[in-house]
Amino acid sequence: ISRSIAALSIEFCYITDYFGDVGKPNKLTLSLLQNIEDILGAPPIIRIGGHTQDVAQYNSSNPTTLSNVFDPGNLEAVNVTFNSNLFRVLNENAVSNQQFIFGLNFGQDNLAYPLAEVEAAESLLRPSRLYAYELGNEPDFYSAMQRPRPWNVDTYAQEQLDWISVLKTKVLNGGHGFQLGALAQEPIYQGNFSVAQLTKMSLPKSLGNVKSYSDHTYPFSICTSETAALVSLPNLMNHINTIQYFSQWQAEVASALSAGVHFFMGETGSVSCHGEDGVSNTLGAALWEIDYMLHGSTLGFQGVFFHMGTPFYYSMWQPIAYNNSPAAVYPT
Repeated sequence: ISRSIAALSIEFCYITDYFGDVGKPNKLTLSLLQNIEDILGAPPIIRIGGHTQDVAQYNSSNPTTLSNVFDPGNLEAVNVTFNSNLFRVLNENAVSNQQFIFGLNFGQDNLAYPLAEVEAAESLLRPSRLYAYELGNEPDFYSAMQRPRPWNVDTYAQEQLDWISVLKTKVLNGGHGFQLGALAQEPIYQGNFSVAQLTKMSLPKSLGNVKSYSDHTYPFSICTSETAALVSLPNLMNHINTIQYFSQWQAEVASALSAGVHFFMGETGSVSCHGEDGVSNTLGAALWEIDYMLHGSTLGFQGVFFHMGTPFYYSMWQPIAYNNSPAAVYPT
């Protein structure tokens, strides 16, 4: 089993909730990750990403470390702006061996945004902190507002090749690579917009510094009334369901291995649309996470990144007080 199998993903707009601000580390997060590092020698790799990485922009003049703009009723920011202090936070407020996958803005279709992010990270982030950059979140689900049509695996691969080739010119540390994919659709529905197709197209070979592929998935969902009707703790904990569900990723994993890169389930959780109270935040869900993660490892997953955000029910802990609820560690 890979030592990196248990990993975390934090929604970009909530990263300072989890790690605090300059000179003000989040003591709960620091304590939890330090406990893991003390026992295992290293904490889980943390991906900073999600939908809000695709609306995040670096601005050295931003008055606060990280600023969010939310639409009413939306738990994910529609605009995120951060300054150089974010990299100080990641340097100073994390445990000694912490590594991050840093999500870059691909969704707003402007190369200047990820270019500014990479330039800042390379000059300000401690080199050992970075595992990889990830250009874009769930690009297979990009709307017509994010990319003109046609938008498919061919146009995605060409843009990744073109953009990353430029970004690489700003990468100062030879050990800093890229994570490809971050694809949302399940393999049985994704057609050829897949990790397997990207390998057939020789994208990792063409880029030359790809460290990992990533897919995303949530086995259950409350995003629609139809899918919400299937959500229950017994259904989540059913081991046969987990085996059958994960079987569809065998070709994805095999293609990653053939390309010589790791395969990560790079964002996941029990129930999409931020989890279900009474299911996602229970001891039963913790048992499911262990089963889910270990079964993934038998298929060749090198990491399973459980997603978190301050108000999300599937988070492993709530880092700060929120909506009259104090900071807390959940059973998961």
